[in-house]
Amino acid sequence: MKKSIYCNEYGLHKSLYWRGLLSIWALLISLSYVTAQKKMTVFVSMQDGVKLATDIYKLPAQQTSPVILIRTPYQKEGMKSIARYFARQGFTAVVQDVRGKYSSEGKFIPFINETRDGNAMLDWLSQQKWCDGNIGMWGSSYLGYAALRLTASNHPNLKSIFNISGWIDGYKVNSPGGAFHQMLIIPWLLNEGQKTRKSVKDMDFEAIFKHTPMIEVLPDLNFETKKGKRISLKDLNPAFPYEKSSVPVMHWSGWYDFVANATIGAYISLHQQGKGKQYLVLGPWYHNQWYHENPMVGDYTVKQNAEAKLKHLLVQASAWFEQTLRGKKSPTNPPVKYYVLFEDTWKTSQQWPPANTQNTLFYLSQGGKLGTKPNSRKSSTFVYNPLAPVPTIAGANFHFFLDQMGMKKQNELEQRKDVLTFTTSAFKQDKTVAGNIITQLFVASEGIGTDFTAKLTKVDKHGNSWNLVDGIARITPEDLQDKVAKVNIELGNIAFQLKAGERLRLQISSSNFPKYNRNPNTGVSPFDAVKFKAVKQTIYHNSQYPSSVTIPFLK
Repeated sequence: MKKSIYCNEYGLHKSLYWRGLLSIWALLISLSYVTAQKKMTVFVSMQDGVKLATDIYKLPAQQTSPVILIRTPYQKEGMKSIARYFARQGFTAVVQDVRGKYSSEGKFIPFINETRDGNAMLDWLSQQKWCDGNIGMWGSSYLGYAALRLTASNHPNLKSIFNISGWIDGYKVNSPGGAFHQMLIIPWLLNEGQKTRKSVKDMDFEAIFKHTPMIEVLPDLNFETKKGKRISLKDLNPAFPYEKSSVPVMHWSGWYDFVANATIGAYISLHQQGKGKQYLVLGPWYHNQWYHENPMVGDYTVKQNAEAKLKHLLVQASAWFEQTLRGKKSPTNPPVKYYVLFEDTWKTSQQWPPANTQNTLFYLSQGGKLGTKPNSRKSSTFVYNPLAPVPTIAGANFHFFLDQMGMKKQNELEQRKDVLTFTTSAFKQDKTVAGNIITQLFVASEGIGTDFTAKLTKVDKHGNSWNLVDGIARITPEDLQDKVAKVNIELGNIAFQLKAGERLRLQISSSNFPKYNRNPNTGVSPFDAVKFKAVKQTIYHNSQYPSSVTIPFLK
């Protein structure tokens, strides 16, 4: 991984960066003949007296209106074009720097204060004469998280949320499968972990990711409260009472968005446990592709019917707020809409995963085969050496690293001796997969604690292997006390078409670096390890230990 892949302080490839700016300028120009908005800046006091900088955008002649609140750690001025768009639609748009960021007072501790400060902001807005009592929230990524945390508060005036790639369960983002998502957390903290953005364009991330002990490159994880208590990753993911929520939410995400599984998890939990109506849109996109307006997701070309354009997103958000804040009637559509890769069509459903799916188990067997019956009596082995880890090649990765985004060929990776592959026979007819892919492995390891990884690919008629979803499971020494351990790896959600003659392939290994930090195999925490041990890993695939992958096919 080269440091040049991070081409400017916003994490965009230079050409995409300017393309994104031009798209925003074009949006502003297209709306330039609409009545201008009045902007004013105020400082709103929180419960402890800390004042947060807040910009208010509204039409000059406007008396009262619904309010759209946006709370951001990325500088409120960066939301100017979006706020002006909502103001032109007759809403009052309010954008706030969260605690400790940019023009706001206080200390920034990621995630910790957003519920308390967000509720205080809702109280303040409700008291303003220009607020008609109907408040919505808009936000992508961290901004979506800041909004979703307020759903359980059930503030009487919070009527709806438009969430793009936000989450509630931070573990699905920061530590999927128990492994540390270092390709996300380290660059994000170095870039945004302080009061103002720090440029990381010249940082050598290859050296940073390889540094040992790892904890030395993570000083910003050691946040300290006023009481002197250290904050752990667990503290950054406070428990959430889903059952208390009654706020309607529109969720958007994409198959190659590293937050997708957490966004889907928020939708499912709020849908099943909460009382507010939940909606979900899943496209072919990667994280924040709306701001890049890039037509490519790795080597996959997004078709015109799913273009990631900021203007299109704002039109959808405005329609949502017209319905939920103003009571405008809208067509009754199914609550879930999802994009099918390779078929390049949209489908709808009453839920996610779709009810009209049938799970098929494909069993790993000798000779690298993946079949519907566990007919092998053998096992497969490989050596996992943390000093020569399997490299990350594409996937749902952090958008700072655009050369590692989306879908790319995996054939070269599959030639490694530490990557086992298991492949189905060619499908005789077209099939569509839609849902969550889960792998269950029966394993043994010479390590004192270790990792196992899995990746699902589609092998086309030319033999090209294209990555779809991947996952990891961090195995503790306690997990390995038995001779054979059962390991479940959640690869993630996806929808794609398999054409007749194509095959599915499952890759199994023990690393995906630098996406996740390396397990040293010694029992020492990966954060503190300076010594690493190469170990033999065993995957069992027989009638007693039937390792498998579950594929949900549409009926």
